[in-house]
Amino acid sequence: MMKENRLVLGLDYGTTYTGVSYWETSDTGLNENHIEVINNWPSRHTKIGTKEKVPSEIAYMPDGAQWGSLIPPHVTRHMWTKLQLDSPQTGEAAEIIKEQQLAAQSLNKQPIDIIADFLQHVKDHVLKTLDEEYGREVWTTLPIALVLTVPAMWSDAAKDRTLQAVLQAGFNNTYFPTLKRSLLATEPEAAAIYTIKTLRGTTQGQRLAVGDGFVICDMGGGTVDLISFRVAELQPTVVEEATLGAGDQCGGSFIDRAFIQCEDIPRTSLTPKLGRMVEDFILEAKTGFSGKETYFLRLPSPLNAMDEDTARGISDGEIVITPEDMVDMFELPIRKTCDLIDGQIKQAQQTSKIKLQYLFMVGYFPESPYVYSKIKEYVETKGLKTFRPAYAWSAVVCGAAAKGLEGDGCLPIRNRKCRRHYGTACYKPFVKGINREADSFVCSVSGLKRGGNQIGWHLKKGQDLSTSALPHASLPMYASFWPREKKFVEVLLCATDADNPPSRRNSDVYEVAELTVDLTGVPKQKFLSLRNGANQTYYDVHFQVEVSATSALEYAVSFDGARYGSITASYT
Repeated sequence: MMKENRLVLGLDYGTTYTGVSYWETSDTGLNENHIEVINNWPSRHTKIGTKEKVPSEIAYMPDGAQWGSLIPPHVTRHMWTKLQLDSPQTGEAAEIIKEQQLAAQSLNKQPIDIIADFLQHVKDHVLKTLDEEYGREVWTTLPIALVLTVPAMWSDAAKDRTLQAVLQAGFNNTYFPTLKRSLLATEPEAAAIYTIKTLRGTTQGQRLAVGDGFVICDMGGGTVDLISFRVAELQPTVVEEATLGAGDQCGGSFIDRAFIQCEDIPRTSLTPKLGRMVEDFILEAKTGFSGKETYFLRLPSPLNAMDEDTARGISDGEIVITPEDMVDMFELPIRKTCDLIDGQIKQAQQTSKIKLQYLFMVGYFPESPYVYSKIKEYVETKGLKTFRPAYAWSAVVCGAAAKGLEGDGCLPIRNRKCRRHYGTACYKPFVKGINREADSFVCSVSGLKRGGNQIGWHLKKGQDLSTSALPHASLPMYASFWPREKKFVEVLLCATDADNPPSRRNSDVYEVAELTVDLTGVPKQKFLSLRNGANQTYYDVHFQVEVSATSALEYAVSFDGARYGSITASYT
């Protein structure tokens, strides 16, 4: 049967840069290998045009908001706002968040609102691009899928907040009237999909065998994230996650901070002169450094009138940046990245199912000649080959567009690894000697003694999760109701990152979401009529909460396989 033409949008909202891709699929398949990346983002001048990406920044100015590369270098801006969506940060991220929170107090805006404001500008530019590419009367007739990328290590709450910000920004049916579905993809998953697509038909792809493995190293402006995959099938290539992912704050923006070399200078606001100097450093030195170059940057007035100071590298109104200076600035990010690579190699060595062969470098940072050469040099000492696909900076956003075809049966990733243990807070019939008396209570409906404060674990950390066999867990539940009581059940979904999950709630267990199960409309025969000790009638109902741990958690209610009711998740 012929499939209708459709459009997939990929949105990669990053800590420091944001990208958007689109992919029109046709019945003939002629366009299926051509993913477009928006590269005409607005800029103050062409010198700082970002081509494939736009800075994830917004500034609220007296004459209106400016965003991306339209923000003058000296203006206070909201940057790295994405990090505020997740749990408390440390290091450089924590310092930036403190500045952001102080700046946001007068705005009366939450991080989601600031992100939505920025993404609203992105959305407007996407609409303009689609209008120019297809014409509004054409693209609004195509069914659309939106794929949003999120960090693999993020909490489920942070993923949900990102999706809410995207919807609030206008990536919804109001502005995209034929939007049929919105889904999440983890950033390393999207990078892997793009890498597989890139490898097909290449020498590297032909050399891969079932059981071979590769590490995806996504090096962005703020963070570096890694995960390893194992080749499960060939022709076409299908892979599965082989390790739990890892990440750290050691992206390209840390080079900029090393250049400034002053902790007292705000990260989100520079003076006009210093802002222009940092801009020149990024464009002339940081992006082109290969390990041997010396750079001369013009000092702003009045510093350019200083006498020569060879000890400080000042000569003829310029500051000299030696190769040794540049190497020092790159040292921390490269060292931390190598530590992360070591962690992936050690994880892979603990299983006999994978033989690591490659490190695939994607993202913004590997486009630096020096970064690429140093990581390549290090990885070769570990027996791995290095591969950097074409357009590595856009690998994640291109992979997001490619993931949009999974509904057509294109599943390049067979299994994922569960990031943490998931379970539900529950109570069980009280058993003396097993349950603690302090946890016991008497059910107000049935009058029976129960043991509370228990956890039933349903998904295990490191467990293989099929991308096609859903759900991944079916949680047996029961509840009791009075005859006229509303049929709602509250279920607390919990998690732990510990390797060995506890049997009862403790400090290692944290709340993920409160699930509100609506059993209204469930057939009456599903409820069992009972009487308690006071001869009062009540109803017992047994059901299952189905959980699918895809890129984000998904839920459903079932009765022996038949689905009724609905679930609403409120993330904490």
